[in-house]
Amino acid sequence: MQRILAVGGGGFMMEDDPSPIDAYIRNLTGKQRPRICFIPTASGDLPAHIDKFYRTYEHLGCEPSHLCFFRQADRNAIPLSELGARLLEQDAVFVGGGNTKSLLAVWREWQLDRILREAAERGILLSGMSAGAICWFEAGLTDSFGGSLYRPLQCLGLLPGGCSVHHGGDANRRPSLDAALRSGTIPASIAIDDFAAAFYEGNALQQVVSWRPGATARHVAFEDGRLHETTLDAVSLRQAGK
Repeated sequence: MQRILAVGGGGFMMEDDPSPIDAYIRNLTGKQRPRICFIPTASGDLPAHIDKFYRTYEHLGCEPSHLCFFRQADRNAIPLSELGARLLEQDAVFVGGGNTKSLLAVWREWQLDRILREAAERGILLSGMSAGAICWFEAGLTDSFGGSLYRPLQCLGLLPGGCSVHHGGDANRRPSLDAALRSGTIPASIAIDDFAAAFYEGNALQQVVSWRPGATARHVAFEDGRLHETTLDAVSLRQAGK
């Protein structure tokens, strides 16, 4: 069954201290030493992000690897000539943040979008933060077009509806999402705060988790001529000890 974890913001890419969400990702695999591949396409394969990924997931007892399109392969990097076979051997994939529009263009050129669909069908956990969260939905609200405004972008469509991330941490995101919903340029969406994540099985939202007080997710839709926003209950990872 398809399993996807969309992280609104946080984890090793944003936090200096160990974050509960990284341990949660490891635990979702159900493996003692899971194989997890980091795909940092959205940041142009930024070395600092790759280094933080390895420090975090090696410490968590995983077998980390990464996939780069812009840099020469180094330690544990998956060769581009083997990207299909090697990705389908993973227990989890984590997609980093950055420019979602550029990420999708590179993936489609290399047919990685098709490989990730197959990974989803095989039950490999797909996860990611920011761009790595919205990419799984039909559409995402993004600043990938440049400037300070957020615009809808067609994404992979593995999950129905739209997605907005960093929702509580940026004053421009809420009005941008509201405007897109009113204009019909984005479908009903989940808006995920920093330090919160949404876990899906199949196409169904199973759980919202958070690791900072007040962080959660909301379902936002425009129906019958008005906006409807529903705050979703979140399970605290810190209280659950996960």
